[in-house]
Amino acid sequence: MQYTDIFELSRARAEICGTFAGSDLPALMSMLDEEMGEASVSWRAQGTAGRNDLPGADLELCARIQTRCVRCGEPVVIEIDKVVPFLFVQNEKEANDIPIEEDGDYEIVVGSRKFDLAAWVEEELILSLPVFAQHDDCQPDQERMHTKQVEKKEERASPFACLAALKTKK
Repeated sequence: MQYTDIFELSRARAEICGTFAGSDLPALMSMLDEEMGEASVSWRAQGTAGRNDLPGADLELCARIQTRCVRCGEPVVIEIDKVVPFLFVQNEKEANDIPIEEDGDYEIVVGSRKFDLAAWVEEELILSLPVFAQHDDCQPDQERMHTKQVEKKEERASPFACLAALKTKK
């Protein structure tokens, strides 16, 4: 696991970068198809001045994530290339005290002196995934779309039918 002092990163306007494989991101991998799921991620965090006296950082993500297309069942690759600005606070109370209209484009996160970089990157990737992974131009697999025929079961008499009969025999 990689950790950093996120407050020092911001104060020094430092830059750190790295890569993660799917095995480093178990929560992300659990959301992908077990057979086809793969992920490779490069990331860069640049400390910034933040805003309103709060430390900040920009997280840049470049990811290639493979899973199964929900329409055709073939592999589909999801490319994520984005930069997300963050502000860091000391605790949840401080985060809750920031009015929503003042956070702007920034994501507010509780920082720490031992900030888990893999968890940070993984959470942002999960938030970036489409609801349904699919190709832009594929045709549905007709065989997969059909439901199996279920044999109709014999209709049996209700177990309470005899109670109804007793009720009428007064």
